[in-house]
Amino acid sequence: MNLKTILVLSMGTGVMLVLIAILMKRYGIKLWKSVPVSVLLTVTGTIGTYIWFFIEASWFGGRSYYGAVFIVPIAFRYVAKMMKIPYGELMDFCAPAECIMLAIMKYQCFVDGCCGGRVLRTLEDGSTVLFPSQIAELINAFVLMIVLMTMGILKKQHGKIYAWYLILYGVTRFVLNYFRADTTPFLMGLPAGNFWSVVSIAIGFLWIKDYAVKLVKKEELKQDLISEEIEL
Repeated sequence: MNLKTILVLSMGTGVMLVLIAILMKRYGIKLWKSVPVSVLLTVTGTIGTYIWFFIEASWFGGRSYYGAVFIVPIAFRYVAKMMKIPYGELMDFCAPAECIMLAIMKYQCFVDGCCGGRVLRTLEDGSTVLFPSQIAELINAFVLMIVLMTMGILKKQHGKIYAWYLILYGVTRFVLNYFRADTTPFLMGLPAGNFWSVVSIAIGFLWIKDYAVKLVKKEELKQDLISEEIEL
């Protein structure tokens, strides 16, 4: 990782800090906690991208964004306990912040010339017109960030925003991945990006279902306690 990448990640962490602080204020959580959460999110997400690339390619040197998508929720179960923040709410904060991480990665891809788009057409002089894959995914990251930040205003979505992030990113990435130049099959005949997109969507829906079940059980327990108090 060169100095330029570190500087870009540092600036990205600053933006993530602002987004997380805004959501923490809405949720009534102490704002100072936004600092360690932002730093840990950047570190965990970045390490996750390298680990996931190794899982896909069996060698280190590249990055796969789905590493951040999948590893952060696992690692942040411990962060939630450490910071004394409800896990669902903590992941609500991480969802739009990770979109900033995605935008940074797509910027780096554009600069490095990787993750290029497929050929749209060949001109008479032999040159080709490519789909602007990196730019399209960068724009997608900002659109998702706005959508997820808006969800943070709606209390009925609290605890489910990361699940929606998994679903929305999975759907949009699945489509955009077919406009990339490299569509080499990874598993089940799908390129890596498409395969992980399907996994991401499935996890997102399971997350929402699990959340709904927990709410029902919580309400049933509440009603049982009320009934017991009335009987007494």
